Amino acid sequence: MKPALATLAVVVLAMWGLKRYYADAPVDDLRWMLAPTARLVTASTGVQFERQDGEGYVSRARRFVIAKACAGINFMIAAFGMVAWTLRRRVRSAGAGAIVVAAGVLASYAAAVLVNAWRIVAALWLADHPLRLVPASQAHRVEGIACYFAGLVLLCELVRRIDTSLEGRAA
Repeated sequence: MKPALATLAVVVLAMWGLKRYYADAPVDDLRWMLAPTARLVTASTGVQFERQDGEGYVSRARRFVIAKACAGINFMIAAFGMVAWTLRRRVRSAGAGAIVVAAGVLASYAAAVLVNAWRIVAALWLADHPLRLVPASQAHRVEGIACYFAGLVLLCELVRRIDTSLEGRAA
């Protein structure tokens, strides 16, 4: 099996495994994603969140919960696949494949925390400034789609630029 194909197979299996883990995990098992997100939201807004067993991270003052559905795991899965796909042509050996997988994991995790915090900051702002164009029940969903889409586009562009600059150095 060619190294690039083997690497993509590993990526797909990892994506599936993370999706299965997320589907079955209680919210307390997602602290690795929720805690840094809550800290970043607090640093950005001053809104304090505290961990509540079985619920996630709660701001009583704002009546807002960063719950399991807010973890950003689906974004991380999409970002991981996108990074691996973008870098697939770099895989010419098992070692290069391992580097692409590791880069994908690190980039997708960092992007998920940053984009998810950005999405929650936007949700907090929207709670104070409701849009009249979208029903309140749909505003959070539309805002999430817009933030996650923009995050994937920005991450893709960043990975492409880094890949291009590395290519230029190797030449």
